[in-house]
Amino acid sequence: MKSFSMEDLLKLVELQFGQLGVKADDRLAEDLGAESAEVISLVAAVEDRFNLVFKESEIAKISTPQDLFNLIKMKIDES
Repeated sequence: MKSFSMEDLLKLVELQFGQLGVKADDRLAEDLGAESAEVISLVAAVEDRFNLVFKESEIAKISTPQDLFNLIKMKIDES
């Protein structure tokens, strides 16, 4: 399992959404203007990078990078 940090995740979000200065508490849709397809693309990139699988119900609860970070941490701790 690859190690990760919030900084790594924020860089990935910036890359996926084409924005700089993303913060952990930025709302993906409201603050960053992400469409649902972009959020799904971000989640897929995270799943590939960390070899994880998220349930649709878990994905639906992701509204900030912090939410995604917490979910990644939870999944890694479970494995």
